[in-house]
Amino acid sequence: MIQVALLGSLLGFSATSQALSESEAEDIADLTAVFVYLKNDCGYQNLPNNLIRRALVFFAEQNQWDLSNYESFNMKALGEDSYRDLSGIAIARSKKCKALARDSFNLLAYVK
Repeated sequence: MIQVALLGSLLGFSATSQALSESEAEDIADLTAVFVYLKNDCGYQNLPNNLIRRALVFFAEQNQWDLSNYESFNMKALGEDSYRDLSGIAIARSKKCKALARDSFNLLAYVK
């Protein structure tokens, strides 16, 4: 997954909250997988990676997550698992793409 590596830029982020938990890391991986799916499977190839990175950082900031221990998780594997799970959802691709775009593109509006 090319875009699973998108989160590498998050490593420098820090906040006053506790270190990233496994559950939070999975949430970030899930959100990353949504954007990767939109790019790879829904025709949004031109969605800029830097915009996605900013959206992921914004998401973490809004949840007051400290990403200083981000490297301690195997985010590539988590992201691939999330992408595989998302790809395996048995609904029509067009419906899935529409729902994912509707629910995730709102986040992009905050970081433009």
